[in-house]
Amino acid sequence: MLSPLTEEYVAVMTTPQRFAYFLFSTAVISLLSCQPKGKLTEEEAELLFAHEVYPILQEKCFACHGDKPSKIEGDFNIHTLEGALAGGESGRITLTPGNAEKSLIYEAVTWQNSDFEMPPKENDRLTDAQVSLVKNWINAGAPWPNDERRAYLVENTEWHYSDGIKVKTSEALSATWQNRRYRPEDLWGFQPVQDYAVPKDYLTESGHPVDAFIQRKLGEYAIEPAPPADKPTLIRRATFDLTGLPPTPEEVNAFVNDSSPDAYEKLIDRLLASPHYGERWGRHWLDVVRYADTDGYSNDFERPNAWRYRDYVIRSFNDDKPYNQFIREQIAGDEIDPTNPEMLVAVGYLRMGPWEHTAMSVAAETRQLFLDDVTNSVGETFMAIPLRCASCHDHKFDPIPTRDYYRIQASFAPVQFAEREADYLPSENQTGFEAGKVRLERLIAEAEQAQWAIYEKEENAARRWMTQQGLKYLPPKQRKALPENQQPPRFYGLTDHDLGYRKVLQKRLQVLRHQLKRYDPLAYSVYNGAVVDNPHSGRPMKVPDSVSSNIQSTFILSGGSVHAPDQEVTPGVLSAIRTFTESVESPIQDSVPDSRDGRRIALAKWLASADNPLTTRSIVNRIWQYHFGQGLAGNANNFGVMGKKPTHPELLDWLTTYFIEHGWSFKEMHRLIMTSETYQRSSTHPDTKQVNEVDPNNHWLAYYSPRRLTAEELRDAMLVVSGELNTEMGGLPIKPEINREVAMQPRHIMGSIAPAYQPSRTPQERNRRTIYTYHYRGMPNPMLEVFNQPNSDLSCEARIASTVTPQVFTLFNGQNSYNRALAMAHQLEQRDQSLESQIKRAINLAWNRSAEPQEVQTSADFVEKMVAYHQENEPIDPEYPVEVERTMFEEMTGEEFSYTERLDMYEDYVADIAPSEVPSETRALADLCRVLFNANEFVYVY
Repeated sequence: MLSPLTEEYVAVMTTPQRFAYFLFSTAVISLLSCQPKGKLTEEEAELLFAHEVYPILQEKCFACHGDKPSKIEGDFNIHTLEGALAGGESGRITLTPGNAEKSLIYEAVTWQNSDFEMPPKENDRLTDAQVSLVKNWINAGAPWPNDERRAYLVENTEWHYSDGIKVKTSEALSATWQNRRYRPEDLWGFQPVQDYAVPKDYLTESGHPVDAFIQRKLGEYAIEPAPPADKPTLIRRATFDLTGLPPTPEEVNAFVNDSSPDAYEKLIDRLLASPHYGERWGRHWLDVVRYADTDGYSNDFERPNAWRYRDYVIRSFNDDKPYNQFIREQIAGDEIDPTNPEMLVAVGYLRMGPWEHTAMSVAAETRQLFLDDVTNSVGETFMAIPLRCASCHDHKFDPIPTRDYYRIQASFAPVQFAEREADYLPSENQTGFEAGKVRLERLIAEAEQAQWAIYEKEENAARRWMTQQGLKYLPPKQRKALPENQQPPRFYGLTDHDLGYRKVLQKRLQVLRHQLKRYDPLAYSVYNGAVVDNPHSGRPMKVPDSVSSNIQSTFILSGGSVHAPDQEVTPGVLSAIRTFTESVESPIQDSVPDSRDGRRIALAKWLASADNPLTTRSIVNRIWQYHFGQGLAGNANNFGVMGKKPTHPELLDWLTTYFIEHGWSFKEMHRLIMTSETYQRSSTHPDTKQVNEVDPNNHWLAYYSPRRLTAEELRDAMLVVSGELNTEMGGLPIKPEINREVAMQPRHIMGSIAPAYQPSRTPQERNRRTIYTYHYRGMPNPMLEVFNQPNSDLSCEARIASTVTPQVFTLFNGQNSYNRALAMAHQLEQRDQSLESQIKRAINLAWNRSAEPQEVQTSADFVEKMVAYHQENEPIDPEYPVEVERTMFEEMTGEEFSYTERLDMYEDYVADIAPSEVPSETRALADLCRVLFNANEFVYVY
């Protein structure tokens, strides 16, 4: 083994040197892990030969040195022990039992001597692991049991279970990941949560424990904290953080004028009790689990009932469901209580990733893509550890061997997709079901009628052809039995347009019939059973009448390829957690059964254990991150070596302990964090220069870091201040208006063009909160995308906030911004008669504070100028098309064809208020509202 470097030497190494040493030592130790733990017994050496060495000789050597006695290269016959000992024409000793270094056979397979490189072809060389096995066998005395003994060993002692993995007996002697070298500080996330005491010497006057930890770190860097934020800033900050919406002017005034000592605590309690809390914090969770209403990939099929999982998440947060229960329900709800619709909906989490299977897919590969996806998702979502890196090889940085990856994956081997019958709960919103169902049935009937017209045209042509040939007309199915010369030519009587449009209709019907399932009481769910022969995107999948217990076996896949299975594994968990928690009083339970049912329950219990340091720390870190913009550990999805280390490790562990002791309650954590002085600090510091020099990224939290509103908050806030927000909760996703060019552009799906994006018919539907909007994978909402709404293919550990020019165009010139501004101006005029009052109210609504006199005057001057402009310029109202022309190329002939797509939603569309419907004064005031939307005070939380 490598000798560990002294601490003194490591201390003076540069970062590149440390990294290079880490990679080098890891590589060397990985090779050495093939070495047995001690001297092999005689029986172990025989097993090693029978299971490992002899197959290597068969594959690599016998073709030239043993299979054909009449053709022995170099007079060296390695087919028997006698031949191996005798050597060949070189006269060198080929095999020296007990000493590999003096054996020519070992020298040859290691290519140490250019005269003896065996096998001679580079591509046939033994791997490092194979060389190590040969060396171990020779050093163990090179036993060579006869054919009868070897056959017995292979037949009766082929497999040995070691730590839950089905391995060959000789391989059970290999070392585990524990023999690799890691710096303890790199494995902080895997180690048990420590019970740190609050540093009482740093308690502030409020006595808040969070502040004590923060103050101790500030003291180390001689940084004074910023003063408290003022009350208008504080209520805006807290309201956005807990509900994702701005406070109303009335709420701000009530809080500012409440002089009671518990005014702030009452504010927090009111916000936590709001149903909007679940919508805001449910959005955070949906970011992590990659929620979308479509599958993605080439067809981007709708997930008709996925919205029920979205609403389950929102309910769970509003109910303050204990997080450990939340975990168990999403991993194994159907196993916990298959009669409970809520549990069947909850496991929709397992299907949140992108997925598609078509006639051109390889079923085994599609299946493996799902298993890899869900395994990695569980790691990132619940443990803040990406696992995908271990699918091909032992993780290069973290203590996660490949076998652990596949043992976790084995817990999902019985999982099969199904839309399961699950009655709607009384709390689930079914508004619009009947109208939506009627619309889809009408569209299906219209498409079937058009399809039938093409069929009749083809059959009429077939009748004419058969009559001309003197043949009796037969329908298509019966004609198949006729000789080819008695059948009309393929596609006879159809034009290129007919051929192409028929395929368009086939795809449209497939999409529409699938969408119709959104009105059925089904859960986007799973069940346990054997692998389904032909799962297919776009088709509802059901639980079979008879569920097989013949569960898919799980193998370690060489290179991660489903076509290269190696060792079979049983279900299990991360071995590193058990290693680090062996010393705790109540070690974490990590046994997972090998039966069809119960695997996920066991995995969920392990994940949701109070003794699982990754799970407990990761969720606390996420909560902190969503309040402060950065986690105590900087990568919420990666607590491994390559993730950022915690800035306040003692505080993270103390909060984790608090979270568990207080019932795994999110709301209790909010109260704790938000009542701290740290959270309530001003976003400006009196000594900015000194703080920026010492702590440019504000890791030590001397002040509150301002943050930009997320895409959803921005849209929702405009709806609030314009008076248009529909606060109805839950139910089917709605479609707001989006950029017309994007909505109408031809969006190709497999074999056709996707239906055009059509917004929901009424403003009441369109103006619901953004969390309830339809979330396409293949066509993001342009307004939300430009403000960094994350892609749903990957788990989002934290929203980014880029600043790019298209954002300016979106807020100033976008149709959505203008519609909200016009509605806001109309509302202001309905409430107040004077321009001054309208301006004061507008600023109060948008910026959550009173207007300054100069702001009122400047705004009034601007409005007056814009009135003159609008009096001289006629308004332009938006136009809504009722159809769109599509052009494609028919794939059989390559000829162009066109068809008209009907846009039925626009036929009785209820538009937003139009510019022509209001006077020039209203349009001028709307211009001011757009200016307010673009101000930092609206776009940022301070």
